[in-house]
Amino acid sequence: MTVEHVTPVGKSVFYDLFPQAEAANLLIRAQLMDELNDILQERFTTQTEAAAVLNVSQSRISDLYRGKIGLFTVDMLINLLARVGQVVEIHTRKAA
Repeated sequence: MTVEHVTPVGKSVFYDLFPQAEAANLLIRAQLMDELNDILQERFTTQTEAAAVLNVSQSRISDLYRGKIGLFTVDMLINLLARVGQVVEIHTRKAA
């Protein structure tokens, strides 16, 4: 008998796989990476152009595009977003 697990709608799979604090951090990083990725792909035709604007290496942009979440911290992602003119706002709420 196979037991199937389905992540509830509106809840991240990170919470199924990691302790709550780690899952929250991963979710925030994933959201920031996704936003930055979208912005860079809209504005730049090459990774080299994006790297020059962000003052990072082209391989760093490649890591971002390939979703290597473990190579990016929340601080770094916020700084990179600021370099492309974005403001990051954070909202908290009481845990359920």
